[in-house]
Amino acid sequence: MKPETNNQYQSSFGSIVQINFRLLVAFSFTFVGWIIWPDTALGYGWGFLAICLFMSALGLFIEAIKAMTKLYVRDRAIGKYTAQGNKPKSAELASDDALKSSEMIDG
Repeated sequence: MKPETNNQYQSSFGSIVQINFRLLVAFSFTFVGWIIWPDTALGYGWGFLAICLFMSALGLFIEAIKAMTKLYVRDRAIGKYTAQGNKPKSAELASDDALKSSEMIDG
């Protein structure tokens, strides 16, 4: 796991992939737990395994929701920050005549 940086304009592609992977694994755990759920009390071992899969899926789902919330809050803050300022404008270079008239250069 790489350390978090303070670069607010970094790409969120990696975060989106992690969120989708967590959701996919959570769905897979839930599906497998549903498939192996025992019909009778004799399959209690499978029931225990299914309960473990359900709990793991719930944990992964909660982690994915937290990551989505964090990403949404970050993108919203960036949007507010960028909406505050005007678009950058290009400035003209000072000509020799302007520099001479303001006595910045001899001439």
